[in-house]
Amino acid sequence: MRFTFSRLEYALSPLGHLREFVKLNFRLAFAIAIPALLVAPLVTLALNQFKEWITILTETMSSFVLFPLSVVLSIILVCGMVYIGRSVLELRMRSQQRQGYY
Repeated sequence: MRFTFSRLEYALSPLGHLREFVKLNFRLAFAIAIPALLVAPLVTLALNQFKEWITILTETMSSFVLFPLSVVLSIILVCGMVYIGRSVLELRMRSQQRQGYY
C-alpha cells in the first residue's frame, strides 16, 4: 500500500512539490485548529458571562432610575390633588360669599 501511494505521488508530482504543499497545508491546519479549539470555548464562555453581567447591570440601573421617578411621580400626583382640592374649596367659598350679597 505504501509503495502504491509512493508511485501515485511520484506520478502526480515527480519533484515532490505536491508532498510539500500537502505538508504545508496540514501544518497550517493544525496551527490554526489547535488554538481555535482551545481558545474558542473560553471566548464563548467569557462573552456569555459578559452578557449576563450587562443584563444584571441594566436591571439594577433601571431599578435605581425607576424608583426615584416613581417617588417623584407620586409627589407630583399628591401636589396635583391638593391643588385641585384647594381650587374646589376656593370656588365654593367664592360662590357662598356671592350668594350673601343678593
